Formats: sequence, C-alpha cells, structure tokens
Amino acid sequence: MANKGNPAGQTPAKKKGCLGRRLSRLALVLCVVLAVVTLTAMEDGRHFAALRRWLMYGESSGSRDVYVYAADPANRYGRLGDGLLVVSPNTAQMIDSDGAIAYEQRLNMASPQLTVGSRQAAVCDVGGNALYLMDQAGVRRTMGTGQLYYSARLNSSDYLAVTEQKSGYKATVSVYNSQGELKFHFDSYDNYISDAAVTEDCRSVVMASLETQEGAFATRLLAYDLDTAEPIGSGVIRDGLVLDLRCTRDRILSLCDKRFVITSLEGETLLDRPYGNLYLHDYTLTGRGFCALLLGRYQAGNICTLTTYDLDGKELARLSLTEEVLDISAAGDYLAVLYGNSVVVYNKDLTEHARMEGTDYAGQVEMEDDGTVLLIAGASAWRFLP
Repeated sequence: MANKGNPAGQTPAKKKGCLGRRLSRLALVLCVVLAVVTLTAMEDGRHFAALRRWLMYGESSGSRDVYVYAADPANRYGRLGDGLLVVSPNTAQMIDSDGAIAYEQRLNMASPQLTVGSRQAAVCDVGGNALYLMDQAGVRRTMGTGQLYYSARLNSSDYLAVTEQKSGYKATVSVYNSQGELKFHFDSYDNYISDAAVTEDCRSVVMASLETQEGAFATRLLAYDLDTAEPIGSGVIRDGLVLDLRCTRDRILSLCDKRFVITSLEGETLLDRPYGNLYLHDYTLTGRGFCALLLGRYQAGNICTLTTYDLDGKELARLSLTEEVLDISAAGDYLAVLYGNSVVVYNKDLTEHARMEGTDYAGQVEMEDDGTVLLIAGASAWRFLP
C-alpha cells in the first residue's frame, strides 16, 4: 500500500537521510567560504595567497626546475598561462611547465620587444616591420604593414596599442581589442609618437609625443577616449625622454632617461623625481598600486637606494643596499629583488616577506601575481615558492 502524503514513495527515514546529506554539504560549503574570508582578511590576504599557491603547485615552500631552453643573451621572457615564452631575434618558443616545447615560431628580428597580456603576447620588431600576436597554442595572427614599428603594447585585457610609421605622417597609433578588431586610430601630422599604452579599464589610450619646449627636449603625454576618439587630457614632461610607459587605474607612470614622472590622465603631475647626479640602475612599474626605483651614486657599484612609491606619487619606503642587485620585479603586493646569490621578496613597504639563498646562475627575476617568483638563468628557469 502506497504511503498517503508521500507520493514519491520515500519513507521518513530516507527523507531524513537526504536532508542530513544536504545539511552536511551546506555546512561544508559554509566552512570553506568562512575559511576563505578569514584567510583573505588576515594580513591583507597573504594566508589565502599561500593556500592558493599550495593548491596550484602542491608545495608550500622551496624551489624546483620548470623550464629549459637554448641560452641566448638576447632572450626575452614572459609568462603566458603556465608556460614560458622565450623570444630571441631568431625564434619564439612556448615552453610548457614540464619543459616540453609547445610550439616554435621562426623570427627574423633585429630588436624584438615582448609584452604579455592576460592570454596573449605581442612580439614586435622595433624598427622593423614584423609583429606577431601569440597565445599558448601558437600564433594567433601576424601583422605587417611594410612600415616601421616603434612599439606594440598589450594591457591586462589583451588590448593592443601599436605605434608605427606611416607614409605622409610622423606616426600613427592603432588600438585593437582582444579579438583583433580596430577600436581606435590616430594619425600624427606634427610630432613623432614614440610609444602608446591602453589603460587597464580599456577606456583610454595614452601616447608619448616628442617635442621641444623653450629650447629643451620634452615629451607630451596625450590621453584619448577610445570610444569617442576625443582628447581627455594632456601633460608635458620637460627634459625627459620616455623609455617605458604604464597606465594603471587613472595614472600614467613614465620612466624617462632623466626623471621618473607620475601623472593623471587629465595631465596633473603627481610626482616628478629627477635623478640628478644619481644613476638609474633598475626599476619596476608593475606592482599593484605601487612601483619602485633603484638609484645609485655610481654608474657601476653596489651602493644603491631602493624606493617604492604609490600611484599618487607618495614615497612608501626607502631601503639602502650595499649588495649587488641583478634584477628587480613587482607584481601583486610584492617586490622581488635578485641579489648575487639570493632572492628576497619584500612587501611594498620594503619589509622582508621571504628569502631564498642559493640562486645558482640566475640573472633575472619575475615576480608573479600569485606570490611565486620565477628565477631566470641563461638556459633554464625555475620557480621559488615563498
């Protein structure tokens, strides 16, 4: 006889069992969510970052070899997903985390420039006419106009800003979205444009225009809206040639030959730091909400000062160094400094977060957003897990 009021035929015991399992699953989900929230809140999320590294790599600390490639002093390196893109004037190789070569693209470049976005990388021959867009699977598309490229930069959303020579103009700037569709085009009649970058929100593009002011060399930063193609701001860097450019939030970070400048998109100068009688030894513009300069008294020597700044130009911290620095790199909340035989990970206030002694022949370092550090030597690269 079927149970009345129980059309599914379930007994009360079975109902209680199903309810118990559902409550157990709900309790487990709530525990996981609570743990994530707690770890994220503690020490600005550092415990959560450590948990994420453990889940991804299966280790809580230490180092291991990951990538092997042909040694070339002209190599350029960039992380793309879990692979390493190694670019030389002759080849571009995507190397998987197990050391296997996923693909190899033959190149013929005199001066390759490599920038990495989220899922794509741009390889441009500066002063040449070759430009490749690549991902982990291979070459997505090849661009070539027959003119000269000055720069090609990807932002974190894979928007590409291309600066190139064009017949009848001093320079031209084009912006493409992640699908390769043209979103913006600008022809410069009067001034040469040496570089351009798209803001992280993909709403604006910033261009570095070369000019003179009152008999002195200057760089004018021009900001344009991508949708309306209308100017939204302009600012001048007097006595400064822009060597590197980064647009983060509504700030423009300009690394120049004689000074370091932070401006707003509207053109307001927030920081103008001349090097004066100091020498620029190294820099990094890629921290989350901060950047760093390494300046020294002598052109060659170990006596240097490492300084971090926030995006409003405020000095966050300063650290005097007497040990040789081979390279620095910032990502997320951390700054990695590679010394002669050690690597130290600092917080943006330059307090020490982690250290590893014995870096073998590493000459370059790349800080990752997840808190890991990639150490790069001539023919191999390996990951340090703080």
